[in-house]
Amino acid sequence: MSELFGETTLSADRDMRTLGLYTAAELALPHLAPETRRVLESYAAGVNAFLAAHRGDLPIEFTLAGDRNPEPWRPADSIAVLKGMATMLSGNANAEAARGRLLPILGRIGVQDFIAPFGEVALPSYLDGLFAATQVGAAFGIPDITASNNWVVGGAHAEKGKPLLANDPHLGFTVPSTWYLAHMALPDEDIVGGTLPGIPGIVAGRNRHVAWGLTNTGPDTEDLYLEKLHPDSDRQYQTPTGWAEFESHVETIKVRFGASVNVTVRLTRHGPVMEDTGAYEGVAPPGYVLALAWTALAPDDTTMDALVGINRAQNVQEFHAATELFVAPMQNVVYADDAGASGNIGLVLPGRVPIRTALNDSHGLVPAPGWDAAYDWQGFIPVSEEAEIVNPASDRISTANNKTVPEGYAHILALDWEAPYRRDRIDALLAGGAAPETSRQSIASFRAIQLDTVDTYALALKKRLLAVGPFQGARGAEAATALTAWDGGMLRAKREPLLFSAWARALARRLYADESGPSFAGYWGYRAEFTLRVLDNIDGQSRWCDDKATRETEDCASRIRLALDDALAEIGPAQTWGDVHRSFHAGRPFGVFPVIGGFFNREAIMDGGAFTVLRADHRMGAAEPYRAIHGAGYRGIYDLADAENSLYMISTGQSGNVFSRYYDDLLPGWANGEYVTIPIAPNSIERTATFRTELQPVGDASAR
Repeated sequence: MSELFGETTLSADRDMRTLGLYTAAELALPHLAPETRRVLESYAAGVNAFLAAHRGDLPIEFTLAGDRNPEPWRPADSIAVLKGMATMLSGNANAEAARGRLLPILGRIGVQDFIAPFGEVALPSYLDGLFAATQVGAAFGIPDITASNNWVVGGAHAEKGKPLLANDPHLGFTVPSTWYLAHMALPDEDIVGGTLPGIPGIVAGRNRHVAWGLTNTGPDTEDLYLEKLHPDSDRQYQTPTGWAEFESHVETIKVRFGASVNVTVRLTRHGPVMEDTGAYEGVAPPGYVLALAWTALAPDDTTMDALVGINRAQNVQEFHAATELFVAPMQNVVYADDAGASGNIGLVLPGRVPIRTALNDSHGLVPAPGWDAAYDWQGFIPVSEEAEIVNPASDRISTANNKTVPEGYAHILALDWEAPYRRDRIDALLAGGAAPETSRQSIASFRAIQLDTVDTYALALKKRLLAVGPFQGARGAEAATALTAWDGGMLRAKREPLLFSAWARALARRLYADESGPSFAGYWGYRAEFTLRVLDNIDGQSRWCDDKATRETEDCASRIRLALDDALAEIGPAQTWGDVHRSFHAGRPFGVFPVIGGFFNREAIMDGGAFTVLRADHRMGAAEPYRAIHGAGYRGIYDLADAENSLYMISTGQSGNVFSRYYDDLLPGWANGEYVTIPIAPNSIERTATFRTELQPVGDASAR
């Protein structure tokens, strides 16, 4: 990127070259099936045919970046896109770094209190010695990457007698959207849904007989290793069998308006050495470096094979067989087919997950000693032992990044699962809340669930907040009265969602700003389970309510009352949720640039919050703390009884060209809970098409 944008993006380029994503993509290509390679080659040929034939200006981003001659697309580029998505959905290493950075501030017990899994397993004692002398750098919180919803019901509980399936993957809001809608019409198949630019297939969607939806499992597929440097040579690090030389090579990064930069990438037996910048800054103690082990860097990554197979599956058996080729990122995949009288439904968790020994007391939660073989991975969970559910007795399955493995499952996928608020709400609505007059679900009831705005975490927290009343002053009493009657609906026209959110934000500062000190802004958030544990004094955690800056010992009730005063001082007396809760879609790549950024960015008022099924999360420590930045960039609802009846929506528009009317034309409808249909019948397509582009292959007409 620095070749186009200058020094602004040098840090990101350095990280990506160090990680080696593109090298991993190139290495994966020979491991793919011949059919998959042919698909990738044909896709690349189509992109390049357009580039060769295009006349006139390219989109303005190319002009601003000084690039009038884009490089041809290569098959490895498509694999790199998938690996880029895996990077977005893999946060274990960042979580380990966050814990490591907090150790000198909070201590080992404090970190166990503050970050999941909240003392479910003890953090290892070796941390006390290794991290005692760590120099604390800038604060980087744990990124919120574990959010999406999917659910499915079998034909016995569906209005038309065949399964219904819904999916809304959650990512940071951008424009262009991460997703775009597509219909792939093949001689014997129609594949429809949401995909990513650069991918020759549908990532989440349906074909004529099978539908599928994805949420992030959040498995522990990354580990950071502390590699001990030789005291006399920074070219060597310690291994279980003695000192070893780093493998190394130089990456040259071209920089617009400046000289090229050479980056020396070092590799260990675990993986690349991550430079002491960004999320990894200040984590490794003096005399150590951090190396990253990650399943997505394996050369035999056949995830693209899995995607091609999923798209062409004709029933759940073929679908399941295709998922066995999945490597990274591991997903909760719900699926359904239209076979037989009422179809089939299922859940599978495909992907490569490492096995750790019982001696590995890091549990994948904190950086591990790289010189001790006890912390090395011991292979991977066998494909035959992947967690799955097929046609459950309840005739419904749902996931929302919660713990998805059944009790007694033989392997550990992760220890820090997402809190179950969204999943519990979905289950309650599937049990009858969205369609109380009937036990059968419909497109309408699925739509109501996908757009549901009730925050069940808010209901749980407000009960604890209001319990310490009465509150002083007219505004305090008025706020308490309003929240007492509030049903938890995060609606734009209501004041109560803002009252709750401002109170929760102020309470977070009152609870742990004193302990975290200068690092507080990086960790400022709801921290739902931590907050409830503190207020309920689980394992004595009410000690967090004491203000370390005073000689007195404060209790939680006083923190709650003061937080309400803080919140009311912050917000206006007549402000509503919609006044401050606007979804912000950052233009890529120029949205962050001064002056011109506003030309590319887009906003829209919307409902929802951090824990609603209609997710619209915000960052408490931001300059605009209630601006929604994370949620469903894609929504799909698939009817296995009638393909034309399925619904779709993305967050901004189909075009990446800021001058196109399709750049943001879907944004108002998306923000207001609207959907579009995608016709697949040839006559419907011809009747509704606005533009048509034809790419004719060169060669034998029979191959067309």
